[in-house]
Amino acid sequence: MRPLIAIVAHTDENRFNMPAVNIPTSYVDAVEQAGGIPFILPIVKDASLLPRMAEQARGFLFPGGYDLDPDYFNEAPLPGLGRVDRDLDEFQLAAFRLALDMEVPVLGICRGAQVINVALGGSLYQDIPSQFHTPVLRHTQEGIHTGTDHAIDIEPGSRLHRLFGKQIEVNSRHHQSIKEPGRDLVITARAPDGVVEAAEHTRLPIDLIQWHPELMMLGSPAMAPLFDTFIKRCRG
Repeated sequence: MRPLIAIVAHTDENRFNMPAVNIPTSYVDAVEQAGGIPFILPIVKDASLLPRMAEQARGFLFPGGYDLDPDYFNEAPLPGLGRVDRDLDEFQLAAFRLALDMEVPVLGICRGAQVINVALGGSLYQDIPSQFHTPVLRHTQEGIHTGTDHAIDIEPGSRLHRLFGKQIEVNSRHHQSIKEPGRDLVITARAPDGVVEAAEHTRLPIDLIQWHPELMMLGSPAMAPLFDTFIKRCRG
C-alpha cells in the first residue's frame, strides 16, 4: 500500500501579493516517484487542528525555505540573518511535535533539517560565511540547478553510509546549518570545510539532510535511495 506523506507547507506570496501556501513540485515528485502519496499540510492558525489534519499520515517531510527565528535557540539576530516568519516557525515546530507523538518517520530537508534540530534543543549557524571561523565553500549558489556543487564525507555506520558509502557529491543552496545538534541527534555527514550536511536520530527514524535531494532528482536518480528508504519506512 502506498503510504500517505504529509509535506509540511511553507509560506510565500502569489502573483497578487497575497499570502499563499508554497511547496515546490520537486518535493511532490520525489515522494510520488518513491511510492508515496504526497499531500500538502497547510498552515493553520489553530495548531490544535493538526492531529485531525494529519491523522492518516504515515510520514512527514519538512521542506526548505526561510531562515528560522534565532529566538528559538536563544540567540539574538545577526546581520547575516535572512527572512524569518514566526507564524511559519510555530506551525512547523508544532507539526514536528505531532510527528514525534505519532511515531512516524520524518525527513527534514534544508530548513526542514534546521527546524527539527532546533525543535530537539539544538542550535544553528545563522550565517555560515560570517560565523564559521575557517575558510568555507560556497554553500549558497546564484541560481537553481539539478547538478552538484561539492562532495560530502559520510560517517561510517550511519544510515546515510549504508545508502551511499563514504562520500557523495551534493548540491548546496543554504547559508545556515546545524551548530549544536539537538537531543539524540548525531552528525552523519560534513562538507570538506566542516559544515554539517546531515544528521540522524539515534532511536527514531528521523533523518536531517542539508542539501536538496529533491532538486537533484530532477536531473539524476542518484538520490532515489534516500526517498525510497524513507517511503519504505513509512510503509512500516
